[in-house]
Amino acid sequence: MASDPSTRNKVTTTFQQASKYGMNVARTWAFTDGGSRPLQSSPGVYNEQMFEGLDFVISEAQKYGIHLILGLVNNYTLARTLTISIYVVLTRVNTITKVAYKDDPTILAWELMNEARCPSDLSGKTIQNWITEMAAYLKSIDKNHLLEIGLEGFYGDNKKQYNPNNLEPGTNFISNNQIWEIDFTTIHIYPDQWLQPGTSPEDQDKWASQWIQAHIDDSKLLKKPLLIAEFGKSSSTPGYNVTMRDNYFGKIYGTIFNCAKYGGPCGGGLFWQLLAQDMDNFGDSYAVVLQLSPSTDRVIALQSLRLSKLLEYKNRF
Repeated sequence: MASDPSTRNKVTTTFQQASKYGMNVARTWAFTDGGSRPLQSSPGVYNEQMFEGLDFVISEAQKYGIHLILGLVNNYTLARTLTISIYVVLTRVNTITKVAYKDDPTILAWELMNEARCPSDLSGKTIQNWITEMAAYLKSIDKNHLLEIGLEGFYGDNKKQYNPNNLEPGTNFISNNQIWEIDFTTIHIYPDQWLQPGTSPEDQDKWASQWIQAHIDDSKLLKKPLLIAEFGKSSSTPGYNVTMRDNYFGKIYGTIFNCAKYGGPCGGGLFWQLLAQDMDNFGDSYAVVLQLSPSTDRVIALQSLRLSKLLEYKNRF
């Protein structure tokens, strides 16, 4: 969308809406591999028009006070050539701002892989080695920005019993995040996808609270901040309505606020996914269109206000 000048206004509108309701961090992709309009059509071959679209996203985010977390590769694409992507993306000089990505303060953090998994090696060794190698390489180029892995929060070894529905994706929240170059931990929350079919919305919400608390506790032990990098309420949920989504967001936000209030590691959450009007082709059942959801606007704005006031209070002491 950003690569097409005729639709760039949707990017601007989305950032305008986010800023209006106090949001200051967005997570998006610095990749599109394959398809009809890839950023990288083959290893080392990049589409300049797509790159200029990413330049525009970064420049618009800066304009509206939004900091970006940029994912470098998707779980569902081959990650063997990521070193090439890391170098090309990080050293890219924005054609609009004239600032190299690795030097741009608009970028808050890099994400190695969206929803990192390695089901071909459930021992966890393959992805542990991969993260170790990629994290060290990225930090050798860019020491200015934070780095996270892109984990959903699944456990390995002796904590696998905490994974929903006995999922074993070959990752380990504890050991993966112990890697020195990783600056903060992340989790995703999708009980409607991960739990047994037929699990009630109430039980899904209860499980989500337990999932967050487990990772708050473990992030304390790791001595690293925790970001809830994806959560949402699908419109496919039985009995779904906007009030159900608002209540769910409110519960997640309440946990985040209370954790931050008492000095815990979790101080932020990113819902999936924010869209402007008339972006249906880019959406899914989790899409949030603020112009069409005034009650959800209020839930988000309240959380933004509470966290900003809390930060102001803590900065005075």
